[in-house]
Amino acid sequence: MAAVASQPPSTFTSGYTQDAPFQPLSDCGTGNPFFYHVFHDDFDWSTKGLSNFYTVTATGTGESVVGQAGPGGQVLYTAGTANPSIASLQLAFAGFNVNVAPKKVFYVCRIALSSITNAAVSVIAGLIQTTATPQTITDGVYFKYLNGTLTINSTVSSTTTSATIPTAAYSTAIVASNTTFFDLAFNIDRNGNILAFVDTQLVGFVPQSNLTTSGNPQNAGPVARLVPASLTTVNLNPTLALVQLGTTNMTMAADFFGAMQER
Repeated sequence: MAAVASQPPSTFTSGYTQDAPFQPLSDCGTGNPFFYHVFHDDFDWSTKGLSNFYTVTATGTGESVVGQAGPGGQVLYTAGTANPSIASLQLAFAGFNVNVAPKKVFYVCRIALSSITNAAVSVIAGLIQTTATPQTITDGVYFKYLNGTLTINSTVSSTTTSATIPTAAYSTAIVASNTTFFDLAFNIDRNGNILAFVDTQLVGFVPQSNLTTSGNPQNAGPVARLVPASLTTVNLNPTLALVQLGTTNMTMAADFFGAMQER
């Protein structure tokens, strides 16, 4: 699809606020920075050392998570030949809790895999417990890409409820070619339902004249819905991980990831 210029931004000459008149920041024109609990990283600072900010797991031989040049700032995950071979990023501690209905929770990331046919690769993207073994999830809400199948999952005390993303919803985005960037995102709504989104561009300006950026009508909105009986009460950590379960070297580039929670 040809690039389309976004519309001019709105101008608020006195600033803006989300607060009610009785709240202390109601007259602050820069807005309330604590209205949402927000973590996001576009990886522009990653060359300064990811270990200064993240808990970096690189287990095995030849595994690494390092910054690399690329539009928007990128991080390169490399899995070695061990089984399992783990390359993962998490924050120093878990700061999100999804069991907060009717408060909303969001997660989004943009990644690209060096091979979309390697059945032994596992990608974990979402909010899970703090762990050095992201392939073993005890609590969380997350995407898992394994054996060519993409699922959205909710795990409570090691019991997992999953919904499979229809292949038609992501084949255009993921199977187009190796190293094609695609986005994964989920929204936990006010009722605790988990809505999953997949496409080649879920964030940024998307003109109304095209339902999706990949041209795939399956992706016009959420592509799967998961209604778990309950959500974990464990504090969760924003996670982006590549786990190699075979002996073929794999890489994954990441452009950004983040989580947002309504206060």
